[in-house]
Amino acid sequence: MRGRSRGFSMMEVLVAMLVIGTGALAIAMLQLHALRSSRDSSLHARATLMAQELAELRAALPAGTAPSDALLFSLTTGKPLSAPADCEQAACSPTDFALASLADWSGRLVRDFPHVRVTVCRDGQRAAPEDWRCDALEHSPVVLKMAWRRLATGSPAAGGTTPLLSLILGH
Repeated sequence: MRGRSRGFSMMEVLVAMLVIGTGALAIAMLQLHALRSSRDSSLHARATLMAQELAELRAALPAGTAPSDALLFSLTTGKPLSAPADCEQAACSPTDFALASLADWSGRLVRDFPHVRVTVCRDGQRAAPEDWRCDALEHSPVVLKMAWRRLATGSPAAGGTTPLLSLILGH
């Protein structure tokens, strides 16, 4: 009687390699998804901080020095806003200072967010905050609506459908 040989057959080795390879691929895909989600979360947190900064800038604008809607704008081209005056070279009015600060803010926004789109407008439409349209009524609160390209979803650009962030900045 012949003794049984010890070891693994070729079929057992191939099945084990398939199981281990599938597990390794799943772990790699999970890691990739976690990195993309982390980046999107980081951008969303940064967008919230920048919205807060814009609200503070708007609140710091002295009453009566400018039209109440001096800081309402849309940014869709990916180009930052330009300042009407250079407040670093010479003294400027509070309105010009606010607009120069807004130009600096928009420059950082364009630099940090891929394909960013921003609208700051008066909008009281609480039923549809995911819409880019604004009602522009004088008694409506000032709202920031922002979108950017998200890697986790694979969307090509921010351009279109809905804002990713919609926050009330004040009245």
